Amino acid sequence: MDFILMTEGDTPVGLTHEHRYRELIEEVLLAERVGFDAFGSSEQHVALGATSVAAHPAREVWNG
Repeated sequence: MDFILMTEGDTPVGLTHEHRYRELIEEVLLAERVGFDAFGSSEQHVALGATSVAAHPAREVWNG
């Protein structure tokens, strides 16, 4: 049996998109540590200046 952690990727009022994105990365890493087989999130498209943020593997984007 596989266990999958699913979550919403939306940014609550009062938080920045960067803050929520970093929270999601922490959730992915925690899910991996505690043994989840997969992680899923709603897809959010956020324009930051001229850059569009899309999903990337956590180990490629996390630098904190």
